[in-house]
Amino acid sequence: MPHIVIDDEQARIVAESQGTVEILDRTGRHVGVASRGVSEEEIEEALAALRSDQPRYTTQEILDHLQSLKDGQCATR
Repeated sequence: MPHIVIDDEQARIVAESQGTVEILDRTGRHVGVASRGVSEEEIEEALAALRSDQPRYTTQEILDHLQSLKDGQCATR
C-alpha cells in the first residue's frame, strides 16, 4: 500500500482530531482525508457497552423511531 510520511505537526493534528482531517495540496485543492483510527480506550468502551445489559436497537428500529417522531407519533421505548 502506498504511504506518505507526515511531519510531527501534521501527525499531531490527525491524532487530536475527533474524526477525519481534510488533506489539501499547496494550492488548496482537496487530495484526500485522513483519520486517526480507533484508540485502545475507545475499543475498551465499546467492549464494555457490549457486555452491559443496556438495550440495543437495530438500524431499522432507530429509523422507524425517527420516522415516528417526524410523523408526530412518538413511539416510546
